[in-house]
Amino acid sequence: MSAKQSLEVSHAARPVLKWAGGKRALLPQLIPLFPSACERYVEPFVGGGAVFFAHAGGVSAWVNDLNPELVNLYTVLRDDPFALMASLDALSACYSEDFFYTLRAQVSDSSVEAAARMVFLNKTGFNGLYRQNAKGLFNVPFGKRLRCPELYSQENILAASACLKRANISNVDFEAVLEDCGEGDFVYCDPPYEPLSETSRFNSYSAGGFSRDAQRRLRDACLGAVARGAKVALSNSSAPFIRDLYSGEDVYVIRARRAINSVGKARGEVEEVLVRLGY
Repeated sequence: MSAKQSLEVSHAARPVLKWAGGKRALLPQLIPLFPSACERYVEPFVGGGAVFFAHAGGVSAWVNDLNPELVNLYTVLRDDPFALMASLDALSACYSEDFFYTLRAQVSDSSVEAAARMVFLNKTGFNGLYRQNAKGLFNVPFGKRLRCPELYSQENILAASACLKRANISNVDFEAVLEDCGEGDFVYCDPPYEPLSETSRFNSYSAGGFSRDAQRRLRDACLGAVARGAKVALSNSSAPFIRDLYSGEDVYVIRARRAINSVGKARGEVEEVLVRLGY
């Protein structure tokens, strides 16, 4: 690996999607708790990418997600941003409730069209949610806005594309990513959260959700990476199960506001945790 490079906050690129659990508003709390430098930045659950776009700086990176539509979007964003914008312009011109549901029911063979479809459905669906049913199909209803919202900023698309050009992008299980991490790597894990209660369970960003067995497997994979010399930071809810899972580790309380929730009363300040391993 190359010499360590500083990790600096960049305001040049922002997420291109709305994403439940996104970390953009939490960056001022998170980044001071990250290492100041690394050789490679790794995210096994990149999601909306707020931390990656803000924090990866000029270092090489590896971003991964189990959601194949999301991975396709980032690949297209990296390799063909102008085609993506042209496809989004075409979708914007067709905006209507009927068109939303017609597009939602379709599956595209074109990677560019599939990427544009994901952005369009995300920006025009109800409350900016991204959710899949048990069959892996997007199932958020129409957002009922009178006009099509802005689907993208050209400046941000190009900035995000430039940032992704330094990244390997993959669609594998998180364990496969962590098994490859070691000395010189900084790994930030933002998995689907353990719910604070059964009624608050919402972790179906991809079909199948994220079980407690998966949470345990993630902890063990993180500790394995640390044993090989990596530094790991992991976000999760402050649920008792998570606190027990990481008891004895370096745990910080993060205060967050839920901006995306289908239940209005559930939007408000909650406590999350950031666990630091190998520091």
